[in-house]
Amino acid sequence: MSAELEGLASNPALPAPLLDRLAAIPSLAPLLAERADLSASHVRTLLSHGNPSAVHTLLEKGLVHPADVPVANESVALVLTGHPATDSSLTRALAFHPDPTVRRRLPEHAHSLPADVIDRLACDTPEVAAELAASHALPPAVTWALSRHPSIDVRRAVAASSFTSAPVLVALSSEDDLARELASNPATPPPVAADLVRHHASRYFLASRTDLPVPVYEELASEFEPGILTRLASNPAVPAHVLRQLTDTRALRHVLLRNPAVPLDLLVELAPVARIGSDPVPRIASASAAELRELAASPVAQVRMMVAARPDLPLDVVAGLVGDPDDGVVAAVVTSPSVSVAQLWELVSRPGVFPRVALNPLCPAELLQHMALRGSSVGETCRAIARHPNASGETLLLCLGDAQARYLAAGHPHLPVDEIVRMLGSEFTARAAASNPSLPVRVMERLVPVSPTT
Repeated sequence: MSAELEGLASNPALPAPLLDRLAAIPSLAPLLAERADLSASHVRTLLSHGNPSAVHTLLEKGLVHPADVPVANESVALVLTGHPATDSSLTRALAFHPDPTVRRRLPEHAHSLPADVIDRLACDTPEVAAELAASHALPPAVTWALSRHPSIDVRRAVAASSFTSAPVLVALSSEDDLARELASNPATPPPVAADLVRHHASRYFLASRTDLPVPVYEELASEFEPGILTRLASNPAVPAHVLRQLTDTRALRHVLLRNPAVPLDLLVELAPVARIGSDPVPRIASASAAELRELAASPVAQVRMMVAARPDLPLDVVAGLVGDPDDGVVAAVVTSPSVSVAQLWELVSRPGVFPRVALNPLCPAELLQHMALRGSSVGETCRAIARHPNASGETLLLCLGDAQARYLAAGHPHLPVDEIVRMLGSEFTARAAASNPSLPVRVMERLVPVSPTT
């Protein structure tokens, strides 16, 4: 399948006659099924290719009823069993399929399983029985039987399944080899999970649970393994006094900053020595207006920077941060839609702020042009400009020297038509250019074969 055809398949401006021709190409069925302009004829054509991914998409979008889907192969049949309106006879037929791989995939795909199919699959190979236990709520008698299955893989599947009832999980806790699965299963009763701390293999999974007694979290904090400590540091249920013990490494401090329950005083303490990044910190995202104002007045620039990254700040907080003496704080707040166009023009001259201005959704075309002509950090600036819906064709042409910006610009509707057509000749930009809604119809017609064979 060519990059040009893939791009055309997702082009929102593709005319209906060309969509007719593309629909006849089997390899394009998954991409075309995502379109919002499919007619009933297009749907029938796409279904005729027997592509399970396309069938799944069309079912999810409600464009076809399961009874109207041709069962072209086992994969399509399995997809159909995932729809609640599919006749149960298809599920029963697959439960007796001669290929054990098909039978193993049935529980994973099926929306529901008739009782007789459950009984059939529970007596199948260990691989099939394990998939059954992992994928569905089963009658108690079947669950108890599988919990005593001779295959350890089946018992592990039962222990790990969130569908398994508490009494069965309690019974399985006597088997040491199942400690890891029980610890990772949110359905395992908290007292049972807490008792698993004696098994080292379970501790990594226990560190993420939010339903354990405080002494368990305290014991896990004494671990030396980074993986266990990292999961513990990110757990919002861990008490504050335990979180304060997890500040020994830079990696842990970074994780603690992302914990939505980290105490504000600890957040302020960690901010200067941890990597913050550009994404809003969860505790800042949930902070009240009073907390935001207090943090925005912090003498620690990194704290103000974290506040500045929140997109829905009160206007008075934004105004204060725009005038901050620290360039990093200004760079963080400049993307906020609350920053006015006049302020963007003023801030563009600040060191380190320049590329970030182009990320503001209100940045006007004239300012984007100004930045493209005078930019430092050319690659970063050009990539931001190429993503911006306000960028003019003239501005986009100035950004084509950077490879990533060139790819982004290829799909931008404001890119001049001649340049879009030229980019069809490059393997790197062909798909993006073909998906560009400004691509002329006459060029689209040349790209689409009259009698598709692929």
